[in-house]
Amino acid sequence: MKLTGAHVAAARELLRLSQGELAKIAGIGRATLARFESGAMEPHPSNLEKIQLELERRGIQFSNGEGIGVRLNFAKAAEFARSGTQADK
Repeated sequence: MKLTGAHVAAARELLRLSQGELAKIAGIGRATLARFESGAMEPHPSNLEKIQLELERRGIQFSNGEGIGVRLNFAKAAEFARSGTQADK
């Protein structure tokens, strides 16, 4: 599956994360994330992996069916929230 900037922007909205918050938890620059979401550039594969990992840890599921697919697995999101992990760690 190819992760797109639109996937990431939609996932952030579902989780109510700002670009700055996601960049911080993924360990990448906010400008890198902003350029990716806008379609201006493709991040380094390791940065893309970090973004995807952090979103999926929080319950996001991606798909590339008939267009962009992003959904929130509520059970996994609740489990992540219960684990006491903060978005700013």
